[in-house]
Amino acid sequence: MAGGRCVDLMDRRLAERHPAHFHAIVTPVARRDQPMRGLVHDISTGGICAILPLQLAPGDQVQLEMADSLLFGHIIFCNQESGEFRTGIEVERVLLGNTDLSNVLQTVLATHLPALVP
Repeated sequence: MAGGRCVDLMDRRLAERHPAHFHAIVTPVARRDQPMRGLVHDISTGGICAILPLQLAPGDQVQLEMADSLLFGHIIFCNQESGEFRTGIEVERVLLGNTDLSNVLQTVLATHLPALVP
């Protein structure tokens, strides 16, 4: 939503958030030529919150790359904070790799998003 503010759903939290610190590359599916580096801030059973340099619109489909793992989902909210965007992503699918970092990610996701992790 260029120039506008995304809907703030942060007050509607239904699940406890757990701090995380994973670097990620987030790519809007409709704009694969515009990947951006971000930081996963927290994980809950509802999804992932990432800090991104650019604004995305609710409903945008995205791909997150972390280590050799891929997560697919869509934007739930996006709020500007100190020149960056706190972005909520509902995760719909997870493809895990086999590096040590992916093993850590698998453990975190299995705890907080168990329905999506084999």
